[in-house]
Amino acid sequence: MIIRFFKFTKLPQLIVSFLLSIAIMLILKIDEFSFDILYSSILLIFIFLLSIFIISKNSILKNNQYTTLGLIIFSGFIYKTQLNSFTILSYLTLLLSVRKIYSLKTLKKTNKKLFDIGFWFSLSTILNPVNFIFLATIFFGIYTFYKLDLKTILQFFAGYISILLIAILFTSLSSIFSFNFDYLVETLDSFILEFQKCSECPNLTFPQILFPSISLLVFLLYVFKYFGNNLHERLKNSFLLIFYMNSIVMIFIIEDYTIFLFFPFLVTLIRIISHLRRSLFFELVIVLAILFNSFSF
Repeated sequence: MIIRFFKFTKLPQLIVSFLLSIAIMLILKIDEFSFDILYSSILLIFIFLLSIFIISKNSILKNNQYTTLGLIIFSGFIYKTQLNSFTILSYLTLLLSVRKIYSLKTLKKTNKKLFDIGFWFSLSTILNPVNFIFLATIFFGIYTFYKLDLKTILQFFAGYISILLIAILFTSLSSIFSFNFDYLVETLDSFILEFQKCSECPNLTFPQILFPSISLLVFLLYVFKYFGNNLHERLKNSFLLIFYMNSIVMIFIIEDYTIFLFFPFLVTLIRIISHLRRSLFFELVIVLAILFNSFSF
């Protein structure tokens, strides 16, 4: 019954999903509720809406089935972890760059799209410098859906540098913060320091271990059963695979990495649900998972 209700992404399902995700947030974060948590929750909603747009616009999931159900399941995971609004905002801008990558396959206004990819990716790395590791995802996506040569790389970096110049211009007028060479050096030092932590075993808590383990199992099932029977589907899934691998790397770099797994987790989980929707046992498992995941442990 619950899976049947969420079969198509329409306004009633969106409203129910938003309310349930907010309710999960209040249950799990009521003792430490703050403006930053509220802001992070609003950003999560925008990320979800953008994900739906990417999925439906590029036919990643047939009829966009059950995506609203994915938000409810994911909310229980993310609200058990540390929330950082800047990190979540950086993921939103990263997805804007990914959206433009998917649109390259239409071969229309490619120069503008390549510029926009660099623009949004640059903003993402300014908000969270560690996001630079997604450069592999960006270049692989451009190669997969269009082509990767010197011209496309220059167009990408034209967009990337433009946001840096804008940031330097505006922050140079401020006495509080200055986006200059010294800031870039300090950012690079902190970036290298974060990677040095990878050699140390991070002290991951149970919720931090649980989510990547579940997402990995879901993704492996997706890869082995639903990777695609034609070249077009395989290309899209290859890009998703690289995106997922870059996201997993975040576990060993930052604590609040969970949001980076959202888009791959949403696509793979919902694809599996859409194929197994007729199983009463599977529906009961989904219901129990939502209830179990909505309470702290």
